[in-house]
Amino acid sequence: MPENTITATEASPAEKPQPTPPKYPDYLPTRPDGYAPAINLPLFEADEPGLRADPSKPDITKAATSIVNITPRIGTELHGVQLSQLSPAGLDEVALLAAERGVLVFRDQDFADIGPDRQLELVRHYGPLHKHPTMGYPKGTGPEFHVVYADETVGTLRDLLGPRASYDLWHVDQTFTPNVPSTTVFWVLEGPTNGGGDTAFSSLQHAYEALSPAFRDTLKNLDIFHTSASVGEIARVGQERALKEAVNAVHPLVIEHPVTKKPVLFVNPTIGRNIEGFHSTESAHLLSFLHDHIRSLDFTCRVRWAPGTVVVWDQRTAAHSAVPDFAQGDRRHMVRIIPYGSEPKAAFPRRAREEGD
Repeated sequence: MPENTITATEASPAEKPQPTPPKYPDYLPTRPDGYAPAINLPLFEADEPGLRADPSKPDITKAATSIVNITPRIGTELHGVQLSQLSPAGLDEVALLAAERGVLVFRDQDFADIGPDRQLELVRHYGPLHKHPTMGYPKGTGPEFHVVYADETVGTLRDLLGPRASYDLWHVDQTFTPNVPSTTVFWVLEGPTNGGGDTAFSSLQHAYEALSPAFRDTLKNLDIFHTSASVGEIARVGQERALKEAVNAVHPLVIEHPVTKKPVLFVNPTIGRNIEGFHSTESAHLLSFLHDHIRSLDFTCRVRWAPGTVVVWDQRTAAHSAVPDFAQGDRRHMVRIIPYGSEPKAAFPRRAREEGD
């Protein structure tokens, strides 16, 4: 063998390529104050901007170059509407359309670049902002910002849930207080280089409508117990602390949407834990069916993220789940801000319980 020949076993290992720096370093997650208990927000009378909106939505329709439904039942994609430039009346129209369509996808937005103060101002139009007890937020801001981040050092939903055959985590955000989240804004800063990392949404209105009349009649008199001791919080702070600091609320299982007035199956697999008045096995049986039901392709859509994408969805009528199908180590950098809306109300008059129930 010639002296200058190197065998495969003698070859020095290739240097591991260095990861590229994040495009938005000022939005990396920090938590200098550490994890805090969930805030037990007292009940308050909330405005519903969607109720103020002109039903013809003139600001949106005039600005849009295209408005296309993702599916007939949920999701609408809009081009030409710049969220940061909308008037208060236009923002009201966004709330109304989100209530009607569940989720709105705005493309080619400048939202990621307008700065934290303006971002807070715009989302605060929809109500007081939720302060997350454990998620990271950009340095110099506060827990109103929820940074969703994954890279070569930070785990994804797969790490959170551990080994399993398939991964999803369908939920509605932060429903453990009397008032619940409403018109939520979520935007992308950087997506996986090799694709993936979509977000799936499910119409809880159409999930309810798909049930038989007899089954709907069974559900409409039930309440469900919600707790901040969710899968995510237990993973972050441990079960003992999560349970000790838990904030809890009880909501109807079928609510009336405060804007559309449509009945909605207000089920939340990570936070809505028990049917009130049921034995634990009965509750688990019913909720297992409902949790599987809301995954149906009949009333779900999948949003593909691209640079400049902002998603606005109404948490009273749409559940969601990350899709953690992107390559291990790829960066996925997102930010969410959640305003509070009304207290959920039962969609139907309640039957009087018989004595002993």
